[in-house]
Amino acid sequence: MPQVSVIIPVYNGEKYIKESINSVLNQTFKDLEIVVVNDASTDSTEKVIFENFRNEIKSKKIIYYKNPKNMERSYSRNKGYSISSGKYIFFLDYDDEWDKDYISESVKYLTDNDIVYSFPRTFIDSNGNIKRVSSKKLPEDVGKIIFSGNIGYPSASGFNRNSFLMYDENLSYREDWELFVRSFLLGFKIKVLDNNKVKIREHSGRTSKKNLDMLLNTVLIYKKYKNLIPDKYINYIKFHLGDMYLRYGDLPKGWKYILQSFKEKDLLTFKNIITLLKRGFRIDKYLSYYSLKRMVL
Repeated sequence: MPQVSVIIPVYNGEKYIKESINSVLNQTFKDLEIVVVNDASTDSTEKVIFENFRNEIKSKKIIYYKNPKNMERSYSRNKGYSISSGKYIFFLDYDDEWDKDYISESVKYLTDNDIVYSFPRTFIDSNGNIKRVSSKKLPEDVGKIIFSGNIGYPSASGFNRNSFLMYDENLSYREDWELFVRSFLLGFKIKVLDNNKVKIREHSGRTSKKNLDMLLNTVLIYKKYKNLIPDKYINYIKFHLGDMYLRYGDLPKGWKYILQSFKEKDLLTFKNIITLLKRGFRIDKYLSYYSLKRMVL
C-alpha cells in the first residue's frame, strides 16, 4: 500500500494533464500512487494519458478511471478517494503544478495534524508564465485564514485518510472552501504552510454566470454555518462575504456586511480600505449584476 495517494480529476484537460501528472511523478517523495479520474472528457484527454503514461498505468503507479458521464469535479475527487489506498490523500487539479519537494515538505506535518495546506502564492497563465505572486500576509490563527476565505485550493490540500470528509457534491463552486470550514468547525487540526510550493493556473474568460454562481455558493455556505462560527471569527466571514458582494456587483449588500465586519479592528487595514474603495463604487458592475440576476434567477 502506498503511503500517499494523489488524486487528479480531469475534464477536457488535453493541454495540461501531461504536465500535471509529470509534476507528481517528478516528486522527490516516491512512495505514492496517482489516481486519475477522467470526468467523461470530450477532447483528447484519454489519448494523451495513454500515449504518455501507458507503462505507469500497466504497473499500477497510475490508476485510471473514467466516469460514464460528466459528474463534475467534487464527485470526481470523491470517487478518486474511494479508489485510492494511501494513508495520506493529496489532490491536484489537472491544470496546476507542484514543486518537486511539495509532498515531502507537506506530508511530514500530517503526523500531528489532520489536514495540511500549502498556501499558494504563485499564479500562472495558460502558457505556464507567472501572472502574479501574492504578497498577502497570513495571520497565525488558522481560523482567521479560513473564515476570511483565504484557503481551499484542492491542489494545495493534503489529508490524513480518515480526516477527509468528502467534497460537497451539491455545490458547483466554493466546495473547496466549504470543506475547510466544515473541517475546522468539527475540530480537525489544520496546519497552514507558507512555503509557496504550488502553482495555480488562472484562466481568462470567466463568464458573468460563473461569477454569479461563485457568489451564490458563498452566500449558501455562510447561511449554512453562520450560527456555528465562533464569535471571534464572525466578522472575518462577514468581511469576506461583503467583499464578494462588492466584487461581483451587489453594492448595497456588500457595504452592509463590510460595515458590520468593521467591529473587528484587524480588518481596518490600509490595503483593505483601498481595495474596498476600488470595488465599492462600481455602478457599472452594480447594473450588470442586477441585469444578470433578473435573467438567471
